[in-house]
Amino acid sequence: MNIMGTTAFGWHLHGEKRRARTLATLESSPFDRVRMAASATRCTLDELEERVTELAGIGVTAELVLLHPGDGITDLGAAVRYLEEVVPRLAPHENVWWSLSSDPGTFPFLTEHDWVRLAELVTEEDPGHHPLSITVGPESPLLWRRAFTHGSVVAPSPRDAWVQTRDHHKPVSMDMCGYEGDLDDPWRSLTAEEVVTHAWDGAMRRRHVTHGEAYLDEDGLTWSEAGGTLVGAAVPRLALLRQVLAETPDEARYRDEDAPGLEVPGEFYLEFCGVHRFPQRSYEVPAGTYEIEVIDTWEMTVSSLGFQEGETVTVPLPGTCGQAIRVRRRP
Repeated sequence: MNIMGTTAFGWHLHGEKRRARTLATLESSPFDRVRMAASATRCTLDELEERVTELAGIGVTAELVLLHPGDGITDLGAAVRYLEEVVPRLAPHENVWWSLSSDPGTFPFLTEHDWVRLAELVTEEDPGHHPLSITVGPESPLLWRRAFTHGSVVAPSPRDAWVQTRDHHKPVSMDMCGYEGDLDDPWRSLTAEEVVTHAWDGAMRRRHVTHGEAYLDEDGLTWSEAGGTLVGAAVPRLALLRQVLAETPDEARYRDEDAPGLEVPGEFYLEFCGVHRFPQRSYEVPAGTYEIEVIDTWEMTVSSLGFQEGETVTVPLPGTCGQAIRVRRRP
């Protein structure tokens, strides 16, 4: 699935003008999924349903974080009652994903057994069987409980998460890998280059990385806190990644080499060199004709190096960071 998500937890909670600005920003962005708080205490179900409908109108999926810190859920009974109310109401909408919680640790009164029970409740109340996750560390046993359709992981980098989840068979999203920004929090002060590197590295490992942005605007709010306008340098570069992934065969699988990549053996190779400044890369391939392209993920260029024939393809590189290589067999 070629998805690309962003985080704007409270975009729907800060007035009509900000909501309109957020929708316009999303419509012109590469993102087709937005993580947002269901907000048990700050948003009525009527209002929440209106927001989900608005997102559907611009082709964006609402990933609803059902139990969010500060929502006034103080015990298991309150959590059950809220889920029984909100899930059946929004389940008929096709553009809905569920995230049980983005930070389970902020609900210390809920045990692992309780989270499993709540996940099973969401499944029972949702006849459409929308995707369901809970955001945890890659070592958490919750990640692989049957009720969750996919993993939602918090880790410093896609490689950190991949190392601990590569032997599991569920899809995995990196929903907290740090935000582009300049705040005091280390998780919200990554450079745009780091964000782009994480996104490419994660995509090669089939670990989709959810975008976040944390620059204070004129209202003292950030995109990932409250929506508004995206101003970071990563977004247009993520649009290029989305385009490249759209042109990648669905059957491409992770290529286990010294740089992460995807391949359909003998047909297609996509490799991200990341921080490595390789002078060149070589591929052993079946005899044939191959088209060679070098993608500069920061400068947003796709340079054709023409065609090569034979059983070894050698690709010269500029010796700078952030290069990707695409090799495609041609008739």
